Amino acid sequence: MAMKRRTIMNIMVSLAMVIVLSASLVPPASSTFASREPQISVIVQGESVDQSAQAVANYGGAVTSRLDVIDGVGALVPAQTLDRLKAEPGIKVTLNIGVNETGDNKPDDQKKDDQKNQDGASSEYLGPAPATDYPEVVGADLAWQKGVTGKNITVAVVDTGMAMLPGILFDSSGRKPRIIGWKDFVDNSPLPIDPNGHGTHITGVIANSQKGPDDHWDGMAPDVNLVGVRVLDEKGTGSYEKVIQGIDWVLKNKNKLNIRVMNLSLQALVQSPYWSDPLNQAVMNAWAEGITMIVAAGNGGPNPMSVGVPGNNPYVITTGAFTDNHTPTDWNDDYLAPFSAAGPTLDGFVKPDLIAPGAHMVSTMMPASYLAINKEATRITSTYYSMAGTSQAAAVVSGIVAMMLAKNPDLTPDQVKYRLMVTAIPWVAQDTQQAGYSMWQQGTGRVNAPDAIFGVAKGKANSGMDIKADLKGKAHYEGFSYFDTPTNQFRLKAPYDTWANGYGVWSGGYGVWSGGYGVWSGGYGVWSGGYGVWSGGYGVWSGGYGVWSGGYGVWSGGYGVWSGGYGVWSGSVPWANAAYADPVYIANYLAGKSPDANSSATSLQWVNEP
Repeated sequence: MAMKRRTIMNIMVSLAMVIVLSASLVPPASSTFASREPQISVIVQGESVDQSAQAVANYGGAVTSRLDVIDGVGALVPAQTLDRLKAEPGIKVTLNIGVNETGDNKPDDQKKDDQKNQDGASSEYLGPAPATDYPEVVGADLAWQKGVTGKNITVAVVDTGMAMLPGILFDSSGRKPRIIGWKDFVDNSPLPIDPNGHGTHITGVIANSQKGPDDHWDGMAPDVNLVGVRVLDEKGTGSYEKVIQGIDWVLKNKNKLNIRVMNLSLQALVQSPYWSDPLNQAVMNAWAEGITMIVAAGNGGPNPMSVGVPGNNPYVITTGAFTDNHTPTDWNDDYLAPFSAAGPTLDGFVKPDLIAPGAHMVSTMMPASYLAINKEATRITSTYYSMAGTSQAAAVVSGIVAMMLAKNPDLTPDQVKYRLMVTAIPWVAQDTQQAGYSMWQQGTGRVNAPDAIFGVAKGKANSGMDIKADLKGKAHYEGFSYFDTPTNQFRLKAPYDTWANGYGVWSGGYGVWSGGYGVWSGGYGVWSGGYGVWSGGYGVWSGGYGVWSGGYGVWSGGYGVWSGGYGVWSGSVPWANAAYADPVYIANYLAGKSPDANSSATSLQWVNEP
């Protein structure tokens, strides 16, 4: 089945939503401006929420939400006063731009599912729950054998909602309810709902406690507690304001509900440096407050610089996708999913951080949901559907992180990220021993659940970066990636410019590696026969932690991530002469400036559902 994409009409609609959101909302009585003027939905930030709200009122606007996490408010502001509000000292104004879920994309191997299920549920899946396989693909079943199932850890899923299906409602005992928190910023429903289906699918990947015919749980961490935060509507669309409201709510309830992990399987296109983007600021605040943020890279691949917001945030764990090609016990025919977004980010950072299963992902969904009714998900049984995307890949990693924290509850987000990346298994072409995919496509490689959970790697990611100074505007950073015009390749600046073997140099092409299969350095995809015995505490790839086969490309110093290697923001354009190098775009980007409400660039921020 070809990729499903929304028409250009949705882009036009999104622009209309930004410019003329609602004439029905009444401005405050103190307004001295005409209420009949077009109202523009914006996010206003200042030194405090109160200062931001007062600035809105001063220019005839109406506050629609308090956004404490970014010292701002959502607001509707008359079009005629917007420029004056933007010029107010100490005030930053950003258009309330759109976000979307990051699924469904279907690589070639998913077409098998579509054909098999074109008339409904496949005859081999007549039982109440099918086998999902992806927990075994990443080795989660080995953690289960050691009693690690995510117990006492809470994962917040900020998405389209959460349906009350049995595998989501209850833990692995089948008796203990585990949806311990819920908030709906779309329809204010008091009970968990999911008219779209995407959030339920993501939740199932993370936490489904039902078992398939293989007697294995169908979700990654079947005993985690769950919190559902609905910020996207029936069609899977939303706005910065809603998503930031959701993150803000999670932060305010994290201690009461023991929320340690947040999954954000949504995206928007990049319009400014990471540090200037309000959604990224909210994500950074959550990370700084101790919540490990797992985000989807996006489905804009295979082209370079296709990672969206908040996947472009250097601090968080950004996840790309690979497929097991319907052979979960054989790694040798796996390949990077063509839709998986690739780096570098426009700030020069290497993204994604790692990759996880993201194709033909079978998980929970109500048959009356939007995705099911409109056949944007492939029916397996009445309540199980198959989808593909980096949304699902992020969910796999969220489940692993929950188990990491269940095993080692004192880990910080930076330590979690470090362990995930240093234990990931990179792809190596079998015949040449070169990297099968560049670092901007696979990050540090495929996620390795057993070693991430049971390993004892010491170190922390984001070394050399001060997230609190970044949030306060005292320091900003940029990565070491750049586009080398003479060779038309992406490369790394010194001291990383000597990394070769196909890993640190990329021409931006995908097809180079699509014709041949490689191997995953260190283990070649064999999980059985004695692996998973943690006698030494180091896991499968003892002594290696995902080191390149043959010793080259070693993450010396523990990678760190880019330990000591982040540069101070200098306003450079590492992607000059590449696809984004439009003079107006560059000027706005370097200024950290929100695009003009009447410009075509605004509509680009409304991300189409793939």
